[in-house]
Amino acid sequence: MSLLIKAAAVALAGAVMAMVLKKNAPEIALALSIAMTVAAAGLAAQLIGQLREVTDLAREQTGLSPAVIAPVLKCVGIGVVTRLAADLCKDAGQSAAASAVELAGAACAMAASLPLIRALLLLPGQLP
Repeated sequence: MSLLIKAAAVALAGAVMAMVLKKNAPEIALALSIAMTVAAAGLAAQLIGQLREVTDLAREQTGLSPAVIAPVLKCVGIGVVTRLAADLCKDAGQSAAASAVELAGAACAMAASLPLIRALLLLPGQLP
């Protein structure tokens, strides 16, 4: 919870400063938005260690293969990066670039999910 409050404080402070700068120095406002996004994402990255522990525990308890868990985690990461990059493009007034990032993110998520889809397709052949 405190991590979310810190990230929200960084984001709100940066957003207010970017709004003030946007009229006279839009380039600096964009750079500030990017820096603010990286800082907030860096705060969130602190939780990755905890996520790793929980996924390892889930794999041990359920016997699930890493081939099942990894694609899900990759898709979540792809979704987060895609959303942040697309929003930064939109903030810069580049909606076409934002759409391209979203399309690339969707393609990457589909590609990352292929091992899971393959495993599911092979599953009926393994059943008695």
